[in-house]
Amino acid sequence: MLVEREEQLSMLLSCSEVARGGSGRIIALGGEAGIGKSSLLQEFTRRSADQNSCIWGMCDALFTPRPLGPIHDIVQLLPDFGRDWKDDAGTKLFSRLLAYFSELEEPLTLIIEDVHWADIGTLDFIRFLGRRISLCPLLMVISFRDDELGRDHPLNRVLGDLPSNQLERMELQPLSLNAVQNMVSATQSEAKSLWRVTGGNPFFVSEILANKAQKKKMEVPESVQDAVHSRLSRLESSHRAFLISLSIIPVPIDPELHCHWMPEADHWLDQSVLQGILVETVDGKLRFRHELARLATSKRCSSIELRALHKQRLDIMLEETDKYSFAELMHHSKGATDAASVLRFAPLAAENAARLGAHREAADYLETALQYVDEASTENAAELYESWAYESGISNQVNDRVIEARRHALTLWRALKRPEKVAENLRFLSRLHWYHGEAAQAGRYLDESINLLEELGNQEKLALAYTMRSQMLMLNSQMTDAIKWAQRAIAEAADPASPEINVHALNNIGTAKLFLGREDGVADLQESLRLALRHNMHEDAARVFTNLSEYSVDIRKLDLAEETLEQGITFDTEHDLDSWLYYLLGRKAQLRLEQGRLKEAAEICSAVIDIEGQTLLMKLPARIMLGRAQLRMGEAEAAKTLDAARADALATGEVQYQIPVLFGLLEKAWLSGSQAAAVDTLKTLEKIEPHLFSLWSRAEHAFWANLLDAPLPEQKESMPTAFDPALAGDMQKAGDAFAARGAAYLANICYAMIGEADVVSRALAALHGQGANAVISHLMQLAEARGVKRKELKVPRGP
Repeated sequence: MLVEREEQLSMLLSCSEVARGGSGRIIALGGEAGIGKSSLLQEFTRRSADQNSCIWGMCDALFTPRPLGPIHDIVQLLPDFGRDWKDDAGTKLFSRLLAYFSELEEPLTLIIEDVHWADIGTLDFIRFLGRRISLCPLLMVISFRDDELGRDHPLNRVLGDLPSNQLERMELQPLSLNAVQNMVSATQSEAKSLWRVTGGNPFFVSEILANKAQKKKMEVPESVQDAVHSRLSRLESSHRAFLISLSIIPVPIDPELHCHWMPEADHWLDQSVLQGILVETVDGKLRFRHELARLATSKRCSSIELRALHKQRLDIMLEETDKYSFAELMHHSKGATDAASVLRFAPLAAENAARLGAHREAADYLETALQYVDEASTENAAELYESWAYESGISNQVNDRVIEARRHALTLWRALKRPEKVAENLRFLSRLHWYHGEAAQAGRYLDESINLLEELGNQEKLALAYTMRSQMLMLNSQMTDAIKWAQRAIAEAADPASPEINVHALNNIGTAKLFLGREDGVADLQESLRLALRHNMHEDAARVFTNLSEYSVDIRKLDLAEETLEQGITFDTEHDLDSWLYYLLGRKAQLRLEQGRLKEAAEICSAVIDIEGQTLLMKLPARIMLGRAQLRMGEAEAAKTLDAARADALATGEVQYQIPVLFGLLEKAWLSGSQAAAVDTLKTLEKIEPHLFSLWSRAEHAFWANLLDAPLPEQKESMPTAFDPALAGDMQKAGDAFAARGAAYLANICYAMIGEADVVSRALAALHGQGANAVISHLMQLAEARGVKRKELKVPRGP
């Protein structure tokens, strides 16, 4: 019986009717645990059965969530979808499902329950489908416990990304005192006491009422756990033992697989369903009527009893492991503290999760296994350390633990006298120290790896080390040498080269070509991306998005930058690639800076910098752009932020970070009129080898030097840039060139340098809209110096 839920039920039915017309809808159904979300959805399913079909997917409270678990539940129930979908990784499966839903002739409702437990892949599916749901005759309902969503829960970000015109938010409230009183055959004071203790939570109320019915008198437990325990205590001991045994299973219960190991299972299953303790799912499985009931039931056991139950369950599963997912096997292996089983299934579960793009879950599986690493063979221990270091490094953060795990692996491989594995881990240590901004150590480890591999004559491993050297050279703006080493890597590899070598080398070649002004580098990057996606090489695909976005921002192809960043951020989010995601967000801030969206740029940067545990390198682009945004907005923290960014950039030893910081300091000197600061910064720039500047950064160097009335750096003959007209004194043409590329900030700087009051006024008004307060003041002074009278300048007044 539904109480005080007719309004919500009406909204569900109304949205379902809209979806029948071909325009999909999303309902985000929130509420605390036990508030009645499942009951509402079951009643909706019953009432709408004649109009459309409903398919349910469940998120489970596993120690580590099943990658794409509810999506797999849904796919198995879709008619005519095909059975080859199991080989599809996340985004490919998403696209297939979208195509299926868009071609539906009859409307369909997807219900995904308990999304607060969802893995990242499931959340990405919700975002993916939700943003395209208008193409489908589909109603998607997601339910979640909003009281378990912390401020940083990823579901909050997903909900924020869904189209507002397609999304309906629905939050179930506790029952009123009148509603509780209508449910209870008791005095007003008893109803009020019940309402007060339960807070109007329907589950709490129903559990207490069930307890009362068995005891024949009113009794209010202090908590739901008390209510569940009280109810269980009235069952026959065999029935109670049966339910306690089931309570360790957090996924839907298949009676044939999960219950044949318990005495009188069929009988107690029937009794549990009849008494409403267990409910049947649409696919014939069973689950506790509420997750709180399952958890409360399991809490009746001591840790020793729980371990014994998990062990009993695991022993049965080990007889036919092919019938269970690696996630389930890991759950019970961990619960049983069975070291051998954890060590057996963790790598398999991690491999499956990583293939689906669930790298954070993969790291969790492997971290569980590392708790038992002392019981692993030396070789297996080394493999666990290096696998965990990789998965944790790309999905969480490159911290000291990750580096130390690689060192453990290196030590173990040395003890096993496996020089090829030693060389491989030296190469990975080089990457980790580069992430940490420790260029000298990164170079030393890479040299050791190459020297060892050249002695061994291992072509494939040597090719990978060569392409790693190519990457290091490319990151240090030594583009010609980077191309040579990447080509050498491909030549060194077997014929044909492995995808790993080709993907990495082509990425380096394409990026280096682009920064040398060669547009054919785009084709190399596209081929690298194609191969990376084809072979599920997620980190390499992320590198393509990162390098292409950096290039497109650098040359002010801002439309391309916008598109690439959106794709890259989506990809990194879908595949748990946090180490790459935060770096890309720094580049997005740089894009916003060029577009004149200064406040937005600063907000992005601050959010990235505030994330704990990220490496210097992942935060550095954001720190640089924050300093430049603060400078333009006239904020007092600008100087401090830029100084910190300069120190960090110097620590990396890479000019790709030092140059933009120095440009920010030149802009600061220009705005403040400090000739001494300008001279000091220009001298520092002059110490950088000319070939380490990209085409556009060389031109920008000259642009700021020109504004500061300083000698221009020597310019090589090269392709033209939008800075060139400004260097020739044609600010109108320069402004037009920047405006055509969407670089609104620089465009209006150039327009404001023209000696016409109307043009300058329009430029200042545009900069005012950008929030560039410090810049406006300086440009007005320059305009007066060129003979424009202040009274002729029309500048919007501030608040």
